[in-house]
Amino acid sequence: MVPWECTIRARLSRSVFLLAAMVLSASVEARSNSTHAVTLDDLLSLKGSGLRLALSPDGEKLAYAAGGEVWIVSTQTGNAPRRVADGWLPTWSRRGDRLAYYSARSRSTQLWVYDARTGTAKQLTHLAGGIDPDPFLRMGGRLDETLRISWSPDGSHIVFASRAAETGHYPAGFAGEGPPPWALEKRGGPLVLTDTTPLSWTLAGIFVHGFGEGSWKNDRVVYDSSARDFSSRVNQLFVVNTRSGSVQQLTRDGAAYFGPDWSPDGKTILCASTEWKSPVSADSELYTIDLATGKKTALTKSAGDKSMPSWSPDGRRIAYRGGDHFAIAHMFVLFPASNTSKIVPPVNRWVQEFHWLNEETIALDFKDGTTISVAEVDVDGGTIKTVSPPESAYRSALTASRSGLEAWQESGPRSEGLLRIHRAEEDGTRILVDLNPQIKSWELGDQQVIRWMNRRGDDMEGVLIKPVGYEPGRRYPLIVDAYPSQQNSFKGASGGNQAWAARGYAVFWPNARAPHVWMNPFTDQAYSRAGKGPGGWEVTVDDVLSGIDELIARGIVDADRMCLYGFSNGGGIVNYLVTRTTRFKCAVSVGGAVSDWLRPVLLETNSSFEDYEGADDPWTTPAPYVQLSAIFHLESVETPMLLADGDEDGDFLLNTIEMYNGLRHLGKNVTLLRYPGQAHGFTGRALADFWKRENDFFDAYLKPGGAARPPN
Repeated sequence: MVPWECTIRARLSRSVFLLAAMVLSASVEARSNSTHAVTLDDLLSLKGSGLRLALSPDGEKLAYAAGGEVWIVSTQTGNAPRRVADGWLPTWSRRGDRLAYYSARSRSTQLWVYDARTGTAKQLTHLAGGIDPDPFLRMGGRLDETLRISWSPDGSHIVFASRAAETGHYPAGFAGEGPPPWALEKRGGPLVLTDTTPLSWTLAGIFVHGFGEGSWKNDRVVYDSSARDFSSRVNQLFVVNTRSGSVQQLTRDGAAYFGPDWSPDGKTILCASTEWKSPVSADSELYTIDLATGKKTALTKSAGDKSMPSWSPDGRRIAYRGGDHFAIAHMFVLFPASNTSKIVPPVNRWVQEFHWLNEETIALDFKDGTTISVAEVDVDGGTIKTVSPPESAYRSALTASRSGLEAWQESGPRSEGLLRIHRAEEDGTRILVDLNPQIKSWELGDQQVIRWMNRRGDDMEGVLIKPVGYEPGRRYPLIVDAYPSQQNSFKGASGGNQAWAARGYAVFWPNARAPHVWMNPFTDQAYSRAGKGPGGWEVTVDDVLSGIDELIARGIVDADRMCLYGFSNGGGIVNYLVTRTTRFKCAVSVGGAVSDWLRPVLLETNSSFEDYEGADDPWTTPAPYVQLSAIFHLESVETPMLLADGDEDGDFLLNTIEMYNGLRHLGKNVTLLRYPGQAHGFTGRALADFWKRENDFFDAYLKPGGAARPPN
């Protein structure tokens, strides 16, 4: 190469480099200008809460419900979703030509059907008061499990569950609810409660509040104070004709049926039942009901919870989720012909959902610490293959088609509401729909999984969001979100989140175990059970403080600027922690759970305290309940507290008021915010008001120059 050519090439190379640098600089500046700090309004714009997915049997269409709307999208690349209805929990017919879903358009929860061929929708059921299943039958799973429906193979009928008056008879020798028919008092007289009246009458009409979508209520007894009308309402199975809309009640006794699934041959209904016992403390069993004769056949007779029963495509096997009461839920496969069953791997992790892919393979998702993974299991061979991406994330709303396609919702450190699909013949996954593309314009703090060992020698796993613009070597104020069993998901407005990271805070979820949440799955069963009973609070304190010490040792957190935050179960942990440590400058508790362990046992007629509290009954052994209850240890609290709750939050509000009364009586620094018209969690103006007050509270105690005073 001649010298002049080298010179030209060198000058040209420098010019290209300078041009590239200018373009890169402009790109960075443009990206910086197009992003902004996360706000409450941003968090409220997120779609994905309560998301449910349904693949058509042929795998060609995905239906999903988000924000009270039902959408359909082709599973082929490049197709836009179509909004088809207002509602939730979509379920395809076996032929994939129609889509059933719940909707409250008629001002009560009813079944509707969308016809994919004509693009029209119609209301299918017209039950007085709406479809109203018992939420306590969900057996620790999703709130909408009791709303499960199933199409007949020919699409002519749908089976669903709802509460209705029990008109049958209890089995011989059963005395739990008293013999029907009920003896009603005369109009205007008192409600007479004896040792034979139904337990559910005791609190009838006292604690009644909304629960779930539409008009779904959690009051297990209908009570009309003027007519003195009481009727025991129990989950029953109903069949609706999809052409005429006529409804037939399939069961009528008090055995509480739920989770129906129509057999592939169309002859029987598979379901679960609590067999006349309280769903709070009782085991459940699986039954089939012959549609021609009405005959019930018990498929299982063993201890433990059983739910979500599902036929294999050929009808030779039944999969269900089960396990000991208040224990990790495994997936079982039952072989009716031989009356045998077995656990399908993973054997020591909590199975969230599952679906048959074919006669030999089941798709499932399972929780493993801060991650939920999707896998395929060979029922006969027992082999398991993880199909979700290896990155830590939360996966939910799993669905599968008999064509070998799987879909789920994925939430991770930098995304929420990604609808992913995986084909059996492919190695990877692809994103079909991104429900929240606006996240790309937000300035996010780095979110990561933190691992450490507590003082007991247990391996711990939590989630940390570093402040936006984090600088290594600089220590930051910390907000500890005490809500347990958190995954490495995108965090919304009800707890720790990226908006706090944008305000300069590190946010940490130590995933502490605790006496009131020991049954919540995280890793294996032994890990969770360590938090059970009065001694479980020692585990809680260790889990939280050892995690904080790990962040301090890593040089991330300023030990002199730390605050506690907790909502619901997290609030229950906060309420106890402030009685055991003075390391936090302030604490916020919203709708804290079980701060008084005596009151629920004495008040709730169906309380299962032997299983739940890990203690004897309080009438003979009250000391453990006092030890468990934060309200009996408030004299040691030195941390300024901000309490908040809604006036319609039932038992949670009672906990909050007891905390406030005790702290105020003892002269402690406490402020209580009561929001009228709000229940468990805030919405609208109440949420905006609380958001400002709690952030002012954090700033006052954790930022330089903070006034350290309660919010006005």
